[in-house]
Amino acid sequence: MNLPADTLLPNEPRIADPLQQTLTERFLLPALPALRTLLEHLRTAIDPALAARMPVKLGQPYPLGQGLEITQAMHESLGQLDAGTLPPRAAAGLAALAAFHEHGGSLRHVWGALRGTHFHHAFLFGTLLLDVAADALGGSGGKVDIVPFRQARFTPVRDHRHFSLLATSAWHANVYPNHVLPALAPYAPLIMLVPGGSVRIEADAAYMQELALAGGFTSSADVLNGPAMPTGLFGLVVETLRKADIATAADAAQGQREALGLCARYRDQGRRAGDLGHVRALELLAKANDVLATLQVSASQRRAA
Repeated sequence: MNLPADTLLPNEPRIADPLQQTLTERFLLPALPALRTLLEHLRTAIDPALAARMPVKLGQPYPLGQGLEITQAMHESLGQLDAGTLPPRAAAGLAALAAFHEHGGSLRHVWGALRGTHFHHAFLFGTLLLDVAADALGGSGGKVDIVPFRQARFTPVRDHRHFSLLATSAWHANVYPNHVLPALAPYAPLIMLVPGGSVRIEADAAYMQELALAGGFTSSADVLNGPAMPTGLFGLVVETLRKADIATAADAAQGQREALGLCARYRDQGRRAGDLGHVRALELLAKANDVLATLQVSASQRRAA
């Protein structure tokens, strides 16, 4: 299934509407200093609660690695603001955003590949990329960065192979085909082992789920054709899932055959986002990852992997 060129996947970092440039020039560019003040004011307000909620993530202190959490909290804050409680310049930034939106301006939370090396979350307001978690990747810059989207080097994740390469680069992860749960593999075709010992079936981002569907599961089939994970790790993941009454493949070869067969079948059936098969896959994915969150892989097992 090929989507029309103007159809956006969830959180896709792309501008599909040419009108956004006109609206950005009219409402946002004249208000850039006020808009920056607004976003910096909100970051100052949300940081203490976020840092207390998760002071460390994957061994790194807040805000490192918490681009999703920061962007989500900023999104919630923007939706609840009362202009009367803001400093004058921040209130002017909010007024500019409101006028922009009222005239058809697009305000979106986007996710993709930043500078070809990292996954990242940001806002795409019109034709401006507003990175409200610029410090989540480290470096010496500030917390908020606003740049024209065409200059930001913020691109969509192309497919699951691209996802795997980024996960290896950004998170130092070991990534393998999901031959463990063939029923889930067309939608979530990867298993990822990250430093610290955690194991996850990927990718559960809404964008990646619908990317698999939109491409007729060719992206999933591509990575499922890759080499199987080491036998010891496969057995460890299978044992953990079976203890929770989650059915798995008997071995990697069987899992690969079944997974690839389902990719072809679901393609031919024209599976779509939100249909019963997709909903059940999302339920299984959430359950399996909850179970796998209890699995800790030792440093020696990780090196063997």
